[in-house]
Order: sequence, then C-alpha cells, then structure tokens
Amino acid sequence: MKHPSKSPITLRATLIGILLIPFNSYWVLHLSYIWDSNRPTSLALLFNVLFTLLVLIGLSVILRRLHPTLAFTQSELLTIYAMLCQASVFAGRDMLQVLVPLMGNGFWYATTENEWAQLFHQHLPEWLVVGKQEVLQGFYKGESTFYLQTNIQAWLLPTLIWVCFCLVIGVTMLCINVLIRKQWQEHERLTYPIAQLPYEITRAATNAGNPLRTASHLFFNRRMMTVGLCIAAVLNLLYSLHQIDPVFPTIPLYHGFRLGEKPWSAMNNPGFRISFFPFAIGVGFLIPLDLGFSCWFFHLFWHFERIIGEMFGWRGAVGFPREMAQIRGVWIALFLWTLWMGRSHVKVVLQTIFNNRAPPTNDEGEALRYRTAGIGALIGFILILAFCLKAGMSLWFAALFFALYFAMSVTITRIRAELGPPAHDLYNAGPDLLLTDALGTRRIGNRNLSVMSLFFWLNHLSYRAHPMPHQLEGLKLAHQTRFNPTQLLWVLAIAIFVGALSAAWGHLHLSYQVGLEQARSWYARAAFNRLAGWLYNPSETSISGMLYTAGGFTFAVSLLLLRWRFIQWPLHPVGYVVSSWWTFTGLWFPLLISWIIKRILLSTGGVRLYRRSIPFFIGLVIGDVIVASIISILGLIFDFRVVYLSW
Repeated sequence: MKHPSKSPITLRATLIGILLIPFNSYWVLHLSYIWDSNRPTSLALLFNVLFTLLVLIGLSVILRRLHPTLAFTQSELLTIYAMLCQASVFAGRDMLQVLVPLMGNGFWYATTENEWAQLFHQHLPEWLVVGKQEVLQGFYKGESTFYLQTNIQAWLLPTLIWVCFCLVIGVTMLCINVLIRKQWQEHERLTYPIAQLPYEITRAATNAGNPLRTASHLFFNRRMMTVGLCIAAVLNLLYSLHQIDPVFPTIPLYHGFRLGEKPWSAMNNPGFRISFFPFAIGVGFLIPLDLGFSCWFFHLFWHFERIIGEMFGWRGAVGFPREMAQIRGVWIALFLWTLWMGRSHVKVVLQTIFNNRAPPTNDEGEALRYRTAGIGALIGFILILAFCLKAGMSLWFAALFFALYFAMSVTITRIRAELGPPAHDLYNAGPDLLLTDALGTRRIGNRNLSVMSLFFWLNHLSYRAHPMPHQLEGLKLAHQTRFNPTQLLWVLAIAIFVGALSAAWGHLHLSYQVGLEQARSWYARAAFNRLAGWLYNPSETSISGMLYTAGGFTFAVSLLLLRWRFIQWPLHPVGYVVSSWWTFTGLWFPLLISWIIKRILLSTGGVRLYRRSIPFFIGLVIGDVIVASIISILGLIFDFRVVYLSW
C-alpha cells in the first residue's frame, strides 16, 4: 500500500518560528518570573502560543488579500505552533526559570550559620555552577547589567552546557515519541484533546475549498462562538482593569477561602478556591465527560482526605494523606498499565529494532525508522549518563534516576494524549523523592544527593511545563495534516535549543535588572535547603512513604480494573493524579460547571446538541486568551502589572 506523499515544512515557517521564540520566551518570563501573574506554562494549552497562532491567522487574512500564495498554509501554522510550544515549556515556570537560579543559589545563600560550604560545595561541579559573589551580587540584588565581561564569562560555560543538556533531553524524548506514536494514534485511536483546538482553528482558517475569508466566516463569525468570545472578553477585561485601577467595576472570577477552624483548616494547604475562569470552562467542555467528573470529584476527595486526617490526628502523626507519596504510586500504575495495553506494539518495535528481517511496513510513514529512533533514544540516554558521571553521580543512581524520569514523562504524555486534562500538576512526585523514600539518603550518598539537587528544575517541581506531551501532539498534528514529520523533528530540536538559550539569556538579562530576590526568590533556596536537611540528617528507607506509594498504586490499579470491567465506570485515576495540588484549586470549579452543562446537553439533545454547542465554549477560550494576552503585552510595554489575569 502506497502512502500519500507528505508536504514539506517550509523554510518560511521555520524562520518565523525561530524569530518568534526569543520574543515568546521574554514574554513568558515577564508574566511568570517578573510579575508572578499569568502562568502560561501552568496549563496544558499554552495561552501565549494560542494567541500567537490567532495573530498569525489574522496576518494570513491580510496576506491572502494581497496575494493568495502569500497566505500561511495549515502545516505552516501548525509548525510554528509546535515550535513555540516546545520553546515555551523550557522558558516556563518550572524549568529554565528554576535552572538558572540553581547555578548560583548554593553559593549566594551559603552562610556561616547554615554551613552549606562545608556540606556540599565540594560536590557541585564548577563547570555547572556560578560561585563568584561579585558576579552573583547583581543577579540577586538587581540594578546592574548582565553585559559585563566578568558576568558573561562566569555564566557562559555553565549556561551553554545546560542548554546542550536540554537539547539532549528533548531529542531523547522525540525518539521515544516516535516509538509510541503509532500505537496511541492509530491502534488505540486516542483523541489528543489538547491538540484538537489548534487543529480545528487552523483547518477552518485555511479551508482548501475556499479562501481564508470564507473559512474565517465559517469559524470566527459563528453566532455562538461570537457570544462566547464576547462574554469571556468582557469578564476578563473588567477583571484586568480592576486589577490596574480598583475604580473599575468587576465581576469576581476568583475567590479563595482561608479556613481558620479545625478540621477545615486542613484544606488551606494547598487551598480551597471558587473560580469562574472562562478559559478553564471552555477547555473543560472539550475534555471527555468522565475525566471532567474525575478531576473535580477527586480534587474534593483530596480535601476530604485532608479533613479526615485532621479530625483523627493522622495528619500530624503520620502525614495522612501524604498526597505526593500517593501520586508516585498512581503514576507508576498508569505507566505499567500503558505498557501492558501496548504490549503488542512494544513487541513489534523491539522486533523491528533487533531483527533485520522485520517487515518494513512496521515503521512505514514514521518520522524515523524504529531502529533509528531506538538508537537515538539509547545514545541520548548514554549521553545523559555520561553527563551525570562527569558531574560526580554514580552510574547506578544516574541510570535509576533517569529511567524513572523518562517513565514518568511517558506517563504524562499518555495522560495528555488520552484524556487531555487542563493541567497535570504532579508536585513532588518525581524520582528524587521516590528514590530517597525507597533507598534512604544514607544509602544514596552525599555526592549523588548534591548532583541530583542540580536537577531540581527538571524533576522536582510540578511537571506542568513538560516538553514530551507537546512533542507528541506536534507529531500527531503532522500525521493528521500530512506534513513531513521527519522535518518536524528537526525544527522541534532547533526550537528546543533556541528556546532554552533565549530563556536563559532572558532570565539573566531580567535578573540583573530587577534582582532575583525582588522577583521570585522563594524558589531560590528550596533545592539546597532540602539538600542540607538530607546531609545533616541522613535517613534510611521510609517505610511510611513506601506504604503510601503502594496505597496509591493499589488504588489506581483498582480504578483501572473497574473501568476495564465496567464500561460506564465514571472515575479515572488520571483525575486522581492530576488534581491533588495547587493548580487544580483554580480549575476544579470551572470543570464542575462545564461538566454539568455538558452532561445536561448530552442528556437532552445528544451528541448533535453537544457538537452545536462547542463553538460557544471555544469562544470562551479564545476571548479569554485574546484579552489576557493583549493586556499583558500592554503591561509589558507601558510598565504596569496585572496580577492573576485569568489563571
């Protein structure tokens, strides 16, 4: 069977993507690092990239009127979208914004009292950190400039090394995505909810049967979409203007409760909030009904667990419900379940890699041959291990750490591909605490713990900004719209390098202007405070931690088996794993609203009424994104700050 040819990725799209990445990174840094306001990379659908896509579509309308051949094609728009998504996650709140300060935190905050210099300075490789106080002075205090010879020389080598490490991590993930794409997209037919919105927008905007003007009429001028867009735009505009000047009236979209009496006070961490964000309501309407129910239900269930723990004294005594320890067990269960469900495909992939006589159709049409992708993933993993060995980490520990990291990355990617939750905040659920619980810090050793702390940016925080799901969604879009997936791998690799480099530059540029301690200093000490605690008080295996992890694993497997046995079973363990912490405090109520509306529509009018309602909820997303983006850009230009525009 001959497959249709793939359209090439144009040089124009690649160059536009590269040119937009530094501006995009600077914008993301201003929003989440300088302002601590909008958090573009806290959600699965990146609003800054979606806004850029809408601007490009508008520009394409103008270009088509000048000459039809100048307009962007769907593949060009989606290529730029995929590149900006990949760059954004590296510039995001949980990655480079943590990595850059990590290079100096262990030295700037070292004092005679905390004895950090004696505890771990000898374990931190000089080529990965910046330790000169005269260089760090401006970085943390501000009112200086990065563009001094001493500053540039001190930061240049470790920054370039870390950027190259980001590239290796990203390319390794790309190779893994090639190996799993066919099983998830073609065999299991997962829906990729997050990728559907940019696909539908660009398809409508580049309707091959008619010029963009007609496609624009079909998509953007729908009455229901216009109503949704206007409602979201007005609500967000009023909210934003009120933030700028309280004299403007507003409709409260976000209200947090501070509960003082026990046992209700147990809900204060991470918090209990009621919000009406149009963006979240719109995204919630597009995800599967059972996931929407599972997300809001399990978020409240987590609070129920905290209250029960406080009532019976378990919270103080044994840390019940130990959310993060449970979450580790849940994602491990999801990973093993994913392997089991795709065992036939795994067998085919292994046969193709190791057997020269394997049918050539096994990997026909893929971005890379399975053998090439397998070798690429192996080389990437070896380079990562070599990096860790050079940094001083033991081979066995580095292999275990990154095997768990990539297993968790695959799990997050699966969660996004299958169900598309609006966020996946797996706070403290990574391999660092899993290994310290399982092995104990004494057995791991001081040097391993110290080097592992330099990966705090990569694995510890929240996994909200994660490159691997965006990569697979890009590959899915490439196969869906039939543009060249092999070329997409190259442009995504370029986006990773340019994105990481521009994010590092932007962070240094801004930090020397305003000072890290005037921006987001609370992250600055976390990794090394934790490391000092480990080194001061070495521990053995945490039996309680492993029991909670085993409990989470058992609970997740039970839910998966119930879903496998009963088709209508409404609870999905993905809802449990993503809803435990801070991000979902602002999402659970919008998801409840969208779930109720969707349930009513499906019950009364069936799938037809549901589909007719989709434009309204897409309008909510677009209206919210447009106003939030424009206000934030104006704030950047005219130097005013808007706190929590929408998320």
